[in-house]
Amino acid sequence: MATDATAPSKRQQAVRTLREHLSATRNQEALQSIDDVPDKLQQDPEILFLWSLALERAMMYKQAVEKAQLSYRKHEHPDAMFVLARCYRALGETERCLDWCNRIEKRKPDDETTVYIRAGALEEAGRFDEATALLEPRIDAYAEKGTEIPLGLRLEWSKLLVQNKDYDGAVGMIDGTLASCAMDPVRNMQFHLKAKACDRKKDFDTAFEAAGAANEIGRIEFDPEIYEQQVTALMEIWSRENMQKFPLSACDSELPVFVAGMPRSGTSLIDQIIDAHPKAAGVGELNSIESFAIKLGQAYDPDLDPPECFGQFDERKWTKVAKDYVREVKRLAPPGTERVVNKALGNNKLVGLITRLFPNTRIIHAIRDPRDVAISCYMGGFNNRLHPWATRIEWAANAWAQSQRMMDHWKDSLDIPILEVHYEKLVTDPENEFPRIIDFLGLEWDERCFEFHKSRRTVRTLSYDQVNRPLYTSSSGRHANYAKHIEGVEFVEYDPFG
Repeated sequence: MATDATAPSKRQQAVRTLREHLSATRNQEALQSIDDVPDKLQQDPEILFLWSLALERAMMYKQAVEKAQLSYRKHEHPDAMFVLARCYRALGETERCLDWCNRIEKRKPDDETTVYIRAGALEEAGRFDEATALLEPRIDAYAEKGTEIPLGLRLEWSKLLVQNKDYDGAVGMIDGTLASCAMDPVRNMQFHLKAKACDRKKDFDTAFEAAGAANEIGRIEFDPEIYEQQVTALMEIWSRENMQKFPLSACDSELPVFVAGMPRSGTSLIDQIIDAHPKAAGVGELNSIESFAIKLGQAYDPDLDPPECFGQFDERKWTKVAKDYVREVKRLAPPGTERVVNKALGNNKLVGLITRLFPNTRIIHAIRDPRDVAISCYMGGFNNRLHPWATRIEWAANAWAQSQRMMDHWKDSLDIPILEVHYEKLVTDPENEFPRIIDFLGLEWDERCFEFHKSRRTVRTLSYDQVNRPLYTSSSGRHANYAKHIEGVEFVEYDPFG
């Protein structure tokens, strides 16, 4: 009885704590506070909703979907529906996002936020005409009234102006938003969108300036020397000698395939080519293995010899992780799929672990001119906290060199097949390069791989509006447009045709 009497106050305290953290954008603190909530209260619909909101803000979208769905089943509140619509959009599951938008509109037919979510999902899926038809009447209506366009509408319409090649209109609207909005996340996004618009209209100086302004927002210092030391330490731990003593999973599946390399090196294009094959699929940037790597790192004891250095994570647990991953990607892939590719950004650091989890895996190393990678990352709008090196050209050049150093280490230390795919060859010689990738996977060639851009699958990366169109070569040698801005930066020598 005493427990029942105190339950309401505990619930109120848990809700109040979560809301205080969320209102102050202390997302990690909000997630940590869940640990102090009794198990029974963790099933409360409001707590589940707040939990899903914290997970969404932490970009843990799949986990957010799980909690929001539980909340919605217990109490069909529109707030949980909005989380589901936004998270499915972020995951690239366009049809599910649109379905939740439909459900919200039945409950709240006059809510414009739903329209913006729907339009954004359509734009990110490459369905520009549908998104334009949805928003244009609203833009016209505000113009006729002479009233200010709401921020959400401005943000989505600016993106569509870029996609519809009205670059001057896009820049004008972006500049207006920047003049009136002080929120750092919005300003960062708008500066990067301005950089994209100016790049496409060939105003490269303004594009570079806009990207620089974006990268100043929330910049975290990156120390190339410390990063090099970290890479050295990683390679020493994951030496050929040590790896032979590390746990080896008993998972014999040939399903998992991994793309490793620097971002903006053609990883999304490779993913789409493979996904277009009827016996293969792509799961985008699935971070399950990286999550396991973090747990290993926390348990690792350098004073112990392998395999004891990993503590509780013995061979049995490595096998479980591998088999769980295989089950996970099977659920995500169509029936009959024989290869599933994962292009998570951290794969270049995890190749050694991947090969111990999946002894029959295949690794594809995506490589692109370091100057093009540096420009593309600098202009693209990466998460500054996860990839601080992307905010300066010289830092990106260093990150490229260290990535190449890691991949060279894996090639020297592992006996597993690693296929090098140069972006420049991929876009100029698809007749040979596309089949080479499919052959490496042990699959028969299929002409549908040439039509990767016709897929209705939404790619949730910076490349989303590029891989949904036919192959093009204009991004190869992109750095030439910014020659004066990268002058003096030291890049590793690179010749894809040498």
